[in-house]
Amino acid sequence: MLNKVLEGREQYNEAYDSNIGNILHQYLDVWAYIKNFVIDYGEPPSKDVVKGKFPEFDFVITKNPTKYYIDQAREKSILGGLRQSLGQAAEAMQKGDDPLQILRKIQFDTSGLMRDSGRLQDTDITDWKDRAELVKARIESDGDKTLGVPSGIRVIDTIFGGWQPGDFIVVMAWTGVGKSFLTRLFALNAWKQGYKPLVISLEMDKNQEMFRMDTILNQGEYFTNNQLTSGNELDYDVYTEWAEKTFSDTEPFYLVTSDGIDSADPGFVDSKIDQYKPDMVVLDYHQLFDAPSGGNDVEKAKALSKAFKRLAVKHSVPIIDVASVTMDSGHEDRPPELNEIAWSKQLAYDSDMVLALQRKPDSQIFDAITRKTRRCPQFAFKLMWDLNTGKWSEMFDYTD
Repeated sequence: MLNKVLEGREQYNEAYDSNIGNILHQYLDVWAYIKNFVIDYGEPPSKDVVKGKFPEFDFVITKNPTKYYIDQAREKSILGGLRQSLGQAAEAMQKGDDPLQILRKIQFDTSGLMRDSGRLQDTDITDWKDRAELVKARIESDGDKTLGVPSGIRVIDTIFGGWQPGDFIVVMAWTGVGKSFLTRLFALNAWKQGYKPLVISLEMDKNQEMFRMDTILNQGEYFTNNQLTSGNELDYDVYTEWAEKTFSDTEPFYLVTSDGIDSADPGFVDSKIDQYKPDMVVLDYHQLFDAPSGGNDVEKAKALSKAFKRLAVKHSVPIIDVASVTMDSGHEDRPPELNEIAWSKQLAYDSDMVLALQRKPDSQIFDAITRKTRRCPQFAFKLMWDLNTGKWSEMFDYTD
């Protein structure tokens, strides 16, 4: 590949833009020399200059496009990294190390390989014709259609454009306010529009989750949440008739719960997204996931935030992350602020939207306000919501 780089500035730029320094395991000193030479003189050095500096460097004829050699180097880097990781795992297994720790190490190594072998896309914004085609498609589309996965909340879908590919959304609230309920509402509203959600919940078991979502879908028409959880005054035939009508001929809704799971980290989330190919993901909640590396609570929370954002971009899927906040005196009277996210402000940095939720004890009024938005003005909305019946409605919305 370095032989190809020496053919000219165009070949050098293509290799440089592909971050080949992350995948070169030999001749890193040669690559560093070539980069410095380009900085000083504007062009790559001649082969004679490189040979004089590095006599051991071999020259070959390169007849294929630059991308071919980049792809070959990337494949070689991945295979080498995999062999090393699997070799270390085999040695650890022979020594009788904890299988779960071995698996975590493999996941950490492979995540690093994906990161180092990934590609950042460069675009010249003056090349506007592709962008014009995108604008044309949006103009000609149904004006009422949400650009991303619909949330079911009018102000989110009209102003923010719904949950769009690569979005990393943080929903934060004080304990017991209803942030899990709200994110399940988002997922169920999308599911009713034909999208496939994935919810990974480390806080509740599958029965709690399913009864809660049944309640939201039922809207108090046939049963209440209290009836589902207690079994009192619940008619089995009525429930099965409702379930048959509700879930027949629909898209799947994937739910992963803590039942039988010892731990879950970004590698686990990555594998589940790859397995189910969902249209949106809900993670509940941030602080319960294991970080991809060690460190204190702040370092772990920061690492998780970065990892989840990368997964949203990698899979081109919106991820909604539920986060707890630091309790404070008088907190019941207001939604939390950005600086009150527990353990780390990194969530605010990485997110495309931070939505703060507030509800007074025993109240059916939910106040939601954005603390950060990347692509639209700040906004807020109110819901009237009976959590026992599941019946909800928007009261009003406003923008700053």
